[in-house]
Amino acid sequence: MIEQNNKGVHLRALRVIVDVASAYGIPYQKTCKAIGLDYRQLSIPDGTIATSSYHQLLEFVQRESQIDDFGLYVGRFNYLESMHLSLYMAMAGKTLRDWLNMMPSVTSLFGDLGAVKIRTTGDQFALRWFPNKQPHPKRCYLTDSFLSASVLQMDSFCMRPIKPLRVDFTYPQPKDLSVLHSMMGNNLNFEQQYSGIYYARDVLDYPLIHVSTNIYEGVSEEFSVFFRGDDSHTDPFILALHAAVLRQLPRGVCSIESVADDLHLSRRTLQRRLKDRDTSFQKLLQEIKSTIAKKYLEDERLSIIEIAILLGYSDHSTFSAAFKLWNQLTPTEYRDDNSAKVK
Repeated sequence: MIEQNNKGVHLRALRVIVDVASAYGIPYQKTCKAIGLDYRQLSIPDGTIATSSYHQLLEFVQRESQIDDFGLYVGRFNYLESMHLSLYMAMAGKTLRDWLNMMPSVTSLFGDLGAVKIRTTGDQFALRWFPNKQPHPKRCYLTDSFLSASVLQMDSFCMRPIKPLRVDFTYPQPKDLSVLHSMMGNNLNFEQQYSGIYYARDVLDYPLIHVSTNIYEGVSEEFSVFFRGDDSHTDPFILALHAAVLRQLPRGVCSIESVADDLHLSRRTLQRRLKDRDTSFQKLLQEIKSTIAKKYLEDERLSIIEIAILLGYSDHSTFSAAFKLWNQLTPTEYRDDNSAKVK
């Protein structure tokens, strides 16, 4: 049963499995029928299904495909599907450390499947995957999917290549390691306590690649909306403030204290400077969220849940309620209205 709430697994995660299964000869209709779903329902925006149905689908595909590396291919597909979102997030940060601070929130893209935790150990750090369901004792597709997508993402958005030092799996060593080696390197360890990827700690300071997107091409226009002064878009303080807010929004924590700390200012100094420009932090934050949300909605490649994450919301319903309060339209209504005007 398809629902539109914050529980369960988002249909985007389901669509990836169905697409990969189709590439290996399992028809859409057959895959969806395994969990009592009409394949046409996959197009429902921001719909969800029960987590149990998602795991049931994985088990079905495992039996039907007989492809041990299926989860690795799903991870590669997820990586490509989320590329646009990842590029936006890279634009909001300076270093890999900034990008990684946003990673835990990205797991909510798929729903109630598990959590990413970052752990540091000496001169290394690890991305550990904690699935909400006990991993399959033989081969866990969900773990493979997360690890393969993460390895690809880590090596995509910095100026320098980033390769894992080691990769751990909780399940036993498979007979054929060729695909695992090609995706994750040679230092693979099985029957470990946790599944995770280890990197050298110094890569955290690698600079991110900033690829131009339509969101950031109109920065001067955005500043003129927030601050009415003729020189607002050339004011170094305003430019730094706007950038700090954009960096912090996807982390889910963007307060006057955190922004002041980012700018190396006291809270009182930040408040005074904003008052000098006839605004306040809360007013500024709402205006930035509302304006950027509209720009994100113009990009059809971003789903509503992806936009919610970029703006610091943990779910699409909270974002939708806030957007409607600002604009008297839901995000879907605004997008539909904007698309009709473009046509």
